[in-house]
Amino acid sequence: MAEQSRRGERSGSWAGYLLAFMLGGLLTFGAYTYFLREIPLSQKDFAQKVFLVDQIIQGQLYEIGIPRKDILLHQSVSRQESGLAWKESTQKIQVSRTLPFSLIEENLKRSLSRLGGKVAIHSSSSAESLHVDVSVQNRRTHQLIFVVHHPKGEKAVLRPKIALVIDDLGGDRLIARELLKWDLPLTISILPFTPYAKTIAKEAHQKGKEIILHIPMEPYGYPKVRPGEGALHEEMDEESLRRQLTKDIEAVPYIKGASNHMGSRLMEDHERVKIVLSELKRRKLYFLDSRTTPQTVGIHEAQGIGMKAMERSLFIDHSLDEEDIKEKIDKLIRLCLSNGKAIGIGHPHPSTIKSIKEMIPKIKERGIELVPLSAVIE
Repeated sequence: MAEQSRRGERSGSWAGYLLAFMLGGLLTFGAYTYFLREIPLSQKDFAQKVFLVDQIIQGQLYEIGIPRKDILLHQSVSRQESGLAWKESTQKIQVSRTLPFSLIEENLKRSLSRLGGKVAIHSSSSAESLHVDVSVQNRRTHQLIFVVHHPKGEKAVLRPKIALVIDDLGGDRLIARELLKWDLPLTISILPFTPYAKTIAKEAHQKGKEIILHIPMEPYGYPKVRPGEGALHEEMDEESLRRQLTKDIEAVPYIKGASNHMGSRLMEDHERVKIVLSELKRRKLYFLDSRTTPQTVGIHEAQGIGMKAMERSLFIDHSLDEEDIKEKIDKLIRLCLSNGKAIGIGHPHPSTIKSIKEMIPKIKERGIELVPLSAVIE
């Protein structure tokens, strides 16, 4: 009897331990669920979140190069649910077939993920469209519909294009000769009155390379910062500008266009830029704005006189570190795939030459065509 009693006590103890363990587990799970439950946003916080989503979306559309004219529809509808009010935005956007839907989707997801778990993005795509829904706290706030643009009369799929321009040539013949050996349509940009300007231009012409004049122009900081011989200066009147520009043009034969060397000061002057561009247009030359100042008026003045001109997309070698240069070329590739074309400017540095050579296979793997500058100038 005593043994049976002890067995009963042991059984009761184990049952008690088991019950206590189960109760403890339930309490722990309840506490965990309580602290991790989703706390609803207030109207103010919800509205702020919707606003941030909207800003990120608009920023991404700008970053991947979608102009306002390609937004075919942009409308908002007022919504209200469970004490929350908002405007649900719908945009229909046409994009070039050269802009991958995967790139748009990836950029949006990466940017919106910074807003935390309250924001969700769902997408679906086909060959011709991408549909993206963005929700804040399980309420759809933005609907984006991307569709492939089919230009009228389009007969062939156009490959994205990159033009690579090598600036500041003319002072070193060896680097120029190395570049001219490449079976690539590099654009050769030559400074006037440099020791080998005419020689390099002649050799480049014989190799079928496109040549442009790299016009020295007055920068901020002049005369401490000097653009070189043949420079166009702020103090010059129209006759002086045209006379000096004519000398610069005659110093570099076989040119198809021109770009500015330095010129952060002169390129902000509407009157003088218009004089320079008008003379270039008269000679049937195009213009590449190197964008040495954010306040450049180059494209504005070119459009005003109906001249072919474009701005560079990137300087690829502000840093001479090879990895930095390759990273810039990677960015140039992304810009090209977004916009259908891009213009990169480099300089005759050994690290630049080596990096370009090593990145050429990657450019071609992405289906991008390397072209002379004139092939992307509008």
